[in-house]
Amino acid sequence: MTAVERGMPLETLTATRSSPAFRRLAIASSLGSAIEHYDFFVYAFTAPIVFDRFFFPKMDSVASMMAVYATFAVGFVARPLGGMVFGHYGDRLGRKAMLMITFLLMGIASFFIGCLPSYDSIGLWAPFALVVLRFIQGFAFGGEYMNAVSLTLENAPSARRGFFASWINASGPVGIVAASGLIALLGVIYAREEFVSWVWRVPFLLSLLLVLIGTYVRAYVDESTLFVAARAKADDERMPLLAILRSWKKPVLLACLVNMVHSSFNYMSTVFVLGYAVKTLGMAQSSITSGTTVANIVEMCAVPLIAGFSDKIGRRPFIIVGIVLAAVWYPIFFQILLTKDTLAIMGGFVVSLGLIHALMFAPEAAFTAELFPTKVRVSGSSLGKQLGIVLGGGLAPLVGAALMGSGTSFTPIILYFEAVAVLALIGVFLAPENARKALA
Repeated sequence: MTAVERGMPLETLTATRSSPAFRRLAIASSLGSAIEHYDFFVYAFTAPIVFDRFFFPKMDSVASMMAVYATFAVGFVARPLGGMVFGHYGDRLGRKAMLMITFLLMGIASFFIGCLPSYDSIGLWAPFALVVLRFIQGFAFGGEYMNAVSLTLENAPSARRGFFASWINASGPVGIVAASGLIALLGVIYAREEFVSWVWRVPFLLSLLLVLIGTYVRAYVDESTLFVAARAKADDERMPLLAILRSWKKPVLLACLVNMVHSSFNYMSTVFVLGYAVKTLGMAQSSITSGTTVANIVEMCAVPLIAGFSDKIGRRPFIIVGIVLAAVWYPIFFQILLTKDTLAIMGGFVVSLGLIHALMFAPEAAFTAELFPTKVRVSGSSLGKQLGIVLGGGLAPLVGAALMGSGTSFTPIILYFEAVAVLALIGVFLAPENARKALA
């Protein structure tokens, strides 16, 4: 039973929110997010270098890579649907229950991807099963994020909401580091032929163990105090998604734009670059994945630090600076990539992900959640975030491959991102600053 259920006023909870129970909650939410990012990004780092031959061998090189990026995008297309379904029930039944369900779905789908036979073994059933499992991954991931953020944010001390909410975002790089680091290690230990043949399955199969650990940890956390208080006062929405579509369309759009710009910058700088560097430039897979590993370690440390300052200065200034720097840096990063210098590319990844992306990403969790009141927070923030992610990150590698084709000019890709950055910048200027406002 939580403190609110026992009748303790919310005002008196301030002193207890950094208690062992709250720390356990923050760690459980972050651990679950890290494992879900691991599951999601194992696919992202494996697909561009393995799945074209394994699941789409009958196509030419450009078409097969487009097919791989399309399956990658399927996971993102499913995310708004997952956000809507689990957001609705997160606002109706509670954040904790939804986190248990999404976690199990993600882990099981990842495990079965590692078990899939090839196209040569079962024909079209292989890519069909891959698409279905990728859809389940995206569906679960879409419902996970804002439930985890809301659960943490609504239990955090008011003056440190951004810092504690950023643990969810900081845990993302932890999962990405684990995924890219493991794949880089396997790429060094085993020959490329062995990796393509069977070694790629190992990171997916490990998901089953991780999901068992995460489920155990999450089973022992408390529900959101603000959610419980709203339920006790009967101040909840019976149809939160309909309420969002009726009264909260502008905040959804603002959340969409912010998440679109940071995710397109992130995924174009990782997934698309990985495929291009290995397939077109002939670089070693490990030289790219090791760069993303170092960059994500830097981002993992930078995100809580930046988010802590956003509690004092505000969310908007950091997001604005990040967008401007991303627009300036983007063409420079592609020129660094063409040098094929491993150290220079690693430095480029650190600047891109560890610094510039962190400026946008660190305050984003609190920024997105604070746009909505408690009774519709998960529904509204999930819809805005996941629409932005699918339009930005999910489509970015596919758009990049389509714009570039078999050519060598990065100009169309750069112009595409600059347009996204301008739209997001306008959205942030129109958004309210809620860092120092009490949660409704």
